[in-house]
Amino acid sequence: MNRNPTGGSAPAGAKVRSARSFRDIPTRARGISASVEPVSELAGWAYLLGAPRPESPRSRRLARVGGLVAVGAIVAYLWWRVTFTMPTGGWDKTAAWILVSFEALPLLGLMIRIVTLWNIDCRAPKPVSELPAGMRVAVLIPTYNEPVEVIAPTIAAACALRPAHETWVLDDGDRDWVEEMCRAYGARYVRRPVHDHAKAGNLNHTLDLMAREAADGGGDVDIIAVLDCDHVPLPTFLTATLGWFDDPDIALVQGPQTFYNSGAFDDDGVTGEQGIFFHVLMAARNHDSAGPFWCGSTSLLRLRALREVGGIATDTIVEDMHTTLGLIRAGWKTVYHSQTLAVGLAPQTPEQYLLQRTRWGLGSMQVLAKERLWAAKRWMSWRNYFEYLSGTVWWLEGVVTVAVFILPVVILLSGAQTSTAGPGVFAAVFVAMFVVRMWGVRQLFRHHLHLPTSFALRIFRIPVGFSCLWWLVTRRTLKFAVTPKAGADLRRRSRPPHIVTVLIAILFGVLLYALAGALGWVPWRATAGATVASGVWLLLAGIGLVYGAARVMAPAYATSRRNAHRVAVRAKVVIDGTEGELVDISIGGAAVRFPAGTTPTAQVVELNLPGAAPVRLTVVRTVTAPSSHDKIVSMKVVQDDWAAFHAISMWLFHTPPGAIDGIPAGVPAVAAMRRRRTARSLGVLIAEHSPAENV
Repeated sequence: MNRNPTGGSAPAGAKVRSARSFRDIPTRARGISASVEPVSELAGWAYLLGAPRPESPRSRRLARVGGLVAVGAIVAYLWWRVTFTMPTGGWDKTAAWILVSFEALPLLGLMIRIVTLWNIDCRAPKPVSELPAGMRVAVLIPTYNEPVEVIAPTIAAACALRPAHETWVLDDGDRDWVEEMCRAYGARYVRRPVHDHAKAGNLNHTLDLMAREAADGGGDVDIIAVLDCDHVPLPTFLTATLGWFDDPDIALVQGPQTFYNSGAFDDDGVTGEQGIFFHVLMAARNHDSAGPFWCGSTSLLRLRALREVGGIATDTIVEDMHTTLGLIRAGWKTVYHSQTLAVGLAPQTPEQYLLQRTRWGLGSMQVLAKERLWAAKRWMSWRNYFEYLSGTVWWLEGVVTVAVFILPVVILLSGAQTSTAGPGVFAAVFVAMFVVRMWGVRQLFRHHLHLPTSFALRIFRIPVGFSCLWWLVTRRTLKFAVTPKAGADLRRRSRPPHIVTVLIAILFGVLLYALAGALGWVPWRATAGATVASGVWLLLAGIGLVYGAARVMAPAYATSRRNAHRVAVRAKVVIDGTEGELVDISIGGAAVRFPAGTTPTAQVVELNLPGAAPVRLTVVRTVTAPSSHDKIVSMKVVQDDWAAFHAISMWLFHTPPGAIDGIPAGVPAVAAMRRRRTARSLGVLIAEHSPAENV
């Protein structure tokens, strides 16, 4: 499970273009600036493949200054409002104080964030090349109904990890072909007779199986690593993290969750909406009194600790966060490992996004109610208390968002004079405060905040907030809803939620009427200054609503019939002895460009990728490239050809060194993404977040 209680985005993925020269970028990042192909670049997570490191002094200074500047901007604005713009009495004064109180709401949360984000330094244990004598590690991959293109790379990559371990595939779909694939890859296949409690029940069944086998003398497992079936582990997944367990008090190691399907609905052209959560908020919690919670995947847990708390929690649909509370209550420690260790699939469409976020929100409401998180706990530090309370209550933001829209509407229509300042002066002061505040907040969040995406997705999450509020009222039984990973039958655009459409109509209707009233065209009681005081909020809200609705309906986020994400990587390949150029590749197939007259003619061909075993593919179609006479041949993997799925998976995610020009050793081919405009040059950010001795 993931959380992003600020709606931000990660600051990576841009091709390196900055005021600093390439020589100034740390050695760890050098070479990554090379373009993979004329229209591609590397995803942001590729720049975080190295070990965690301290934040640079420059980045820390900017963050602290930015936070204080943001607070100062709000305080100065509120001082100006109270001192120079308040009406003298009656309903006007009351309405003005209501509006000012509303404008002051962000202040407390921002001040707390300055404290919690004062330091986001990260550390790491020494890499582990061999397990200590007697230690047994098992990688667990729960799965349900995902297609082969989703689960094959995860299983193949998990089996190839070092040091020596076991890979268990926990199939709640009872699929014979999954068992056959596991046998081919060297993974252990597990299915259970009763499919209760979804993922939590699936994991608990395996923990019970391990306990029974240990009781029968088969040896017990010490550490389990958990990967969602669409999260493909990179070679460092175990070697970089197992060293944490040298500390006998650590029960959980959580890594960041990053996503390789660029262009997903929550993608901002960088790495996705959850960048703030994993690269700032979780990093800031890497302290004994503020340990992070389990996010479901890309994680390792001490089995003894899980058994001590009764296994995986099953009485909520967010078993990961709820289980962490049990571990903290029992005195165990949790840590965060800030390094790209695995890459997964983000929700591709608005429907998938809304389904996933609704599940997280409703599950958080269950935890809030069952654990009574609003009450202080003796077993929780003040920091954990704040993080868990704010992290659950945050899911009600949709209700707050609507209130933010409705309150200025009510005040505006009431005709109250909420400001004595002239419209031009008020607008100028407000805009200046807003711009300075946003600059400071971006600095505080280390540039991991992409405002357009943040606003658009906040609008789209409005139904989530009301679903959470309704659950708190009804306390109805919830079922675990799996986020679909397979392609759809038809390509279909999404529609914005009805409540968003209604809000757009209301806000712009009120704005138009207020404008007409200010011009004297219709009856209107408020002064021009009072109209602007409420109107600027409504205008910003209306722009955000329209932008959010437009994003939902964008063709880029329509459903797709494909089961696998295509990677825009170029490489010289050979098919049946004929040399061509790879156009793109996915787990299920590839497209290759050939000069006219050299196209292979066989229906079943053999593709030779650089550094990989030959792959047998079936030709689907051949088309002429629009800008030349070259032929582009599209091919797919032969059904149930586990060797072909394995070869492509390993080439994409555990890419052999030197296989692709422009991708340095240690960076997988799946990091290639089509070039898009990004909010900030990554080169500066890499330098800023590097150790001082490397800058």
